[in-house]
Amino acid sequence: MMREYKITFHPIDPSEAPAGPITVMAQWLDEAIDLAVERLKVDYPDRSHDLNDYKPLPHATWRELLE
Repeated sequence: MMREYKITFHPIDPSEAPAGPITVMAQWLDEAIDLAVERLKVDYPDRSHDLNDYKPLPHATWRELLE
């Protein structure tokens, strides 16, 4: 079953604003995070794309999509 995920990346540096939420469709959270990282590169080109610059886990919410 597919889910709609909203992923927000929170920087370790508190002076920077969070990136997101980025909306992606995936079956699993790991897949959604991978897709969100790719969108992060496009939607936020001036931000760091290294996940080590963000808190260990991005904030994620999701909802089940009807088939």
